[in-house]
Amino acid sequence: MKPLLAIGIILTTLAGSANAENATPLEPLYSAQFDDTHISIEVQSNGCTQPEDFTILASGKGGEDFSTLGIRRDRPDTCRAATRLIRLQLELPPALAALKEPYRLDNLFASKSPFSGASNQPPTKGDNP
Repeated sequence: MKPLLAIGIILTTLAGSANAENATPLEPLYSAQFDDTHISIEVQSNGCTQPEDFTILASGKGGEDFSTLGIRRDRPDTCRAATRLIRLQLELPPALAALKEPYRLDNLFASKSPFSGASNQPPTKGDNP
């Protein structure tokens, strides 16, 4: 099986499960940056948000059809600290990291203006700033 065909099959499989699990809306993001294997995002936190709280949903075939990503929060942050923005680093699904083609991010982007001390720290892999 050709590598791109195999990746297409994996992405199609992920798309089917993403649609079934998509009852929870995608997380609003305050920033997003990609590298070859990770996406760094800024999200709201009440003090307990961790990278493990999120799932990256992927669909599409790549190429001109683009691959589509969505980031969903699976566990709400029920802590009671003041709401703030934090940066997290999430690992891209291996099939998407191997694709090396453009993707589209379906999450809504929100303004940082309500947060006076918006995070200027580098992304973390689980330690909240």
